[in-house]
Amino acid sequence: MIILNHPLVPAPTLTPISSKADIASTKAGEVVWFDYDLKLLRYCYDQQIPAAVGIDTIQEAVFANALGAKFVTMRLGLAKEVQRVAEHYLFDTKVIAMLDERLLHKAIEAGVDGVYLIKP
Repeated sequence: MIILNHPLVPAPTLTPISSKADIASTKAGEVVWFDYDLKLLRYCYDQQIPAAVGIDTIQEAVFANALGAKFVTMRLGLAKEVQRVAEHYLFDTKVIAMLDERLLHKAIEAGVDGVYLIKP
């Protein structure tokens, strides 16, 4: 399981952005992270910029995978559904549930690829 945003577990840094201009201020090795925006995702794909995308639907996950997103982030309930689709279609994109560390066992039970730990 991938564990993001834990102080003691090494993992890629997800850097929030909202536009192409914000990408210039990111550091090498960081993964840009933004809410689903197909044009911005296509830009990252074309420029080979690693991206994480916050999604609200399974369809958004499918498009994010098609455009090479490294991660898709979402609430746990949606992550369970997206994980089934990701396994069926052999996504390269990793399904990441955003949750409090106290609920990690729920993500394990759901079989999602990983978690982004948020503060309670």
